[in-house]
Amino acid sequence: MPDSPSLASLISLVTLPVFSRALIALAAAGAAFPALGTFILNLELIPARFAVMHAALLGAALALLIHADPLFVSMAAAALTGIGVALVSWKGKVSAGGSLGLVMTLSLGLAFIIFYKGNIHAIEAFNLFWGNILALQPQDVKLIVIACALILIFLTLAWKEIKIVLYDRELASLSGVPAKIIYTAIILTICLGIALAMRVTGALLVDAVTLLPALAARHSAKTLAGLIIRGSIFGLLMNLGGFTLSLLLDLPVSPSIIVCGAAVILLTKCFSRKKS
Repeated sequence: MPDSPSLASLISLVTLPVFSRALIALAAAGAAFPALGTFILNLELIPARFAVMHAALLGAALALLIHADPLFVSMAAAALTGIGVALVSWKGKVSAGGSLGLVMTLSLGLAFIIFYKGNIHAIEAFNLFWGNILALQPQDVKLIVIACALILIFLTLAWKEIKIVLYDRELASLSGVPAKIIYTAIILTICLGIALAMRVTGALLVDAVTLLPALAARHSAKTLAGLIIRGSIFGLLMNLGGFTLSLLLDLPVSPSIIVCGAAVILLTKCFSRKKS
C-alpha cells in the first residue's frame, strides 16, 4: 500500500497545470452551481433535470461521432431541452412521466446506439458518464469560470425579480415583473449549468456540485439569500474537500466530492436538529 502523500507533495501536485485547472474549475463550480440546485429544489424540477442530463449526454455522444466539441454540443442540446421544460412547466409542476420520461429514455437509447455504431472509444464514453476533471483543457476551464461568473451576475442583477418568480409566478406577473422571461432565464441557466457540470463530474454525478450543496444549505438557512450564500460556502467546502480527499487517498475526484457532500449534509442536519 503506498504511503500517504505529504503536504509538500500535495502542494507540488496542485501547482501542476492539470491539477491547477481542476482546482480552479472546482472552486468556480462550488461558488456558482449550488444556486442551480436551489432553483431546482425551489421549482421542483428534479424530474426535469434528468431529462436535461440525458439530452446533454446525447448531444455529447453525437459530438464524439462527428468529431465536434462535446461541451458545446451538449450545451446546445441542454438549452433546447430547457426551452421545452420552460414551456411545459410554466403553468404547473413538471412530472416525471409523459414527455419528460420519453426524452430521458429516448436520449439514453440513442446515445448508446451512437456509442455502439460509431465505434466510440470506451474511455471517451466512460468520461461522459463519470467525468474526468483532470482531463480539462484550458478552454474548458475558461468557459466554466465565465459561465459561473455569469450565473453570479445574473443573481445579482435580477435578484428581486428572481426572488418574486421563485415565490409565486402568478404574483410576479401581476406585479409587473417579466415573469416568463425571468423564469425562462432561470430554466436555461439550470440547463446550461448542468451541461457544464457534466464536464466537471460526468453525467451520473452532476448532483455532486448542484443539489448536494443546496440540500446542505436547506438545513441551515431559511431565506433565499441564506440558501444561495450558504450553498456557495458548502459547495466550495465539498468540492475542495473532495479534491483533497482524492489526492490523499488516491480516489476518483467526483465520488470523493459526493462522500464529502454526504458528510456535510449529515453534519448540517444533525446541527440543525440540536439547534431546534
